[in-house]
Amino acid sequence: MITVDTEGTLTHPFSKTWGLSTSVNGIGDYFAFNHILGRNLPSEWLKEIAPIIENAPLLCFHNAKHDLKALRNLNINYTGPFYDTMMMAHMVNENFFSKNLDYLSRTYGGDPKRNDEVMKTIIKGLGWEYIPVDIIRPYGQNDAFITEALYHSLLSEFNLQGFNGELWNIEQDFTRLLMKMENTGVLIDQDLSHRELDRGLGIMAEIRKELGFNPSSPIELGKFLLDDLGLPMVKPTKTTKKLPPSQQKPSFDKEAMEVYDELLARRNDKRARQVLIYRGWQKTTSSNYKPYLELLGPDGRLRPNFKQHGTHTGRLSCEKPNLQQIPRESPNDWNGRLKEAFITEHGRRAYEFDYSQLEFRLGAAYGQVRNLIEIFNDPTQDIFTKLAQDNGLSRQDAKTLNYTLQFGGGAQRISEVFGVSFAAAKAIISGYYRQYPGLAKVAALAESRAKERGYVSYWTGRRRHFQFENEARKAFNSVCQGGAFEIVKRKMIEIDKAGLNNSECKMELQVHDSIRFNIEEGKEKTYLPEIKRIMEDVPNFGVDFRVDCKVWAKDEKVDLAA
Repeated sequence: MITVDTEGTLTHPFSKTWGLSTSVNGIGDYFAFNHILGRNLPSEWLKEIAPIIENAPLLCFHNAKHDLKALRNLNINYTGPFYDTMMMAHMVNENFFSKNLDYLSRTYGGDPKRNDEVMKTIIKGLGWEYIPVDIIRPYGQNDAFITEALYHSLLSEFNLQGFNGELWNIEQDFTRLLMKMENTGVLIDQDLSHRELDRGLGIMAEIRKELGFNPSSPIELGKFLLDDLGLPMVKPTKTTKKLPPSQQKPSFDKEAMEVYDELLARRNDKRARQVLIYRGWQKTTSSNYKPYLELLGPDGRLRPNFKQHGTHTGRLSCEKPNLQQIPRESPNDWNGRLKEAFITEHGRRAYEFDYSQLEFRLGAAYGQVRNLIEIFNDPTQDIFTKLAQDNGLSRQDAKTLNYTLQFGGGAQRISEVFGVSFAAAKAIISGYYRQYPGLAKVAALAESRAKERGYVSYWTGRRRHFQFENEARKAFNSVCQGGAFEIVKRKMIEIDKAGLNNSECKMELQVHDSIRFNIEEGKEKTYLPEIKRIMEDVPNFGVDFRVDCKVWAKDEKVDLAA
């Protein structure tokens, strides 16, 4: 096995790789080829090194997706099996504080990354690309050495948990598929993004003026929520959590603000509505339109970093920018046009294949809830209409109740969402589970297993670990959420291996439980029915998994039978 580490800029198609390090049994070096400062090796060296790496029986990386792309920048195209210590650590225990090499190496008793003060000064003043060869050589070589040591530290637990074999083969395939998606990128409507960004900033300025305070300021927003509107303190800050209630200070973190946003939405108050609008535009301008424009490649495409190690449940996360924030659909002015920002070249059209209630269907299958499964298997019936009838709620409230419980919310959360007492919330939950006792039974079983073993297993054998017993209430949610993505992941790989991800039909994005394809006009009948067939072909669960095909950014389902 050869352990490889690369140094360079971000590895999209327009980036550059400066050099690579290798380690075999603790012996290796750094090979410099494209540095601005210092002595690079002759190109003949690269011609000698490339076939050695390409023909290696096994490579090891820390962040294989990055390094494999960086190697391609040097015309080294490795197609064989590999290990990735970042992913190995994530699979062994997704609760690690960090997945970076320095932290994991120290955690397993290994050496830290090299800490060179001169290098830090150069990076701060000029940037990474101006580090001379002689300074970066020991840093890069040490990275390869400690990655190799970390691999040996992780391997026994990795094997013990059953991850070697099919599960790891799937992750290798998925890594390579994500590389392909990131290199493809997605085209952005820059004019629309500029217009919406300017419009949002203008609306925010007007709201600040009308309110007389700045909702971006936690202090000013907190005063408005608690003093002016008289809303309760949702949660205390971490530093005051253990103090008596009279000494606690309110938190306005992300979790608390989700509750406050729900409370604001239920008030018939102009100022409350203005704060909601402000916060909506604040998030959309700062997290969407602005980074969309700032992070574009030279060809007008976004190439986000899809992270296999970014969530506890194993779902994908995304950064630079976060494209997991694109809403399925939204009636809100501030993000209702987000999907329109993602466009295609002339002569092509984008389609979205979206699993319908994927996690809910999986939960019904686990709980063997016959009355729910029968509805799921009947395309003429609507599951949320049935939930509403069974629980004496409106369809929207039934939908809200279901998803709140599905995502691990308890009586306190239901109380906040519906604006009812804690006792009334408990009664709502009890009534729900009386209708579907199988869900209550399997949720209790998952919680029991999590407490007993410290983890629960998905249908694939992958595990979700729980560090603390009080987290076990999220076990069933994890089984459904993580298990659902295991389905999505395998179907993405299957579509790619079937040759349906090509120049005519490009897989560009994975968001929520959906996949976006950019298809050449006139080729729809070739690809759309086959993609849908593959995605819906999920045997052995006893419930149908339905996939809706829509034209991207339009509430327009495609009739594939036509």
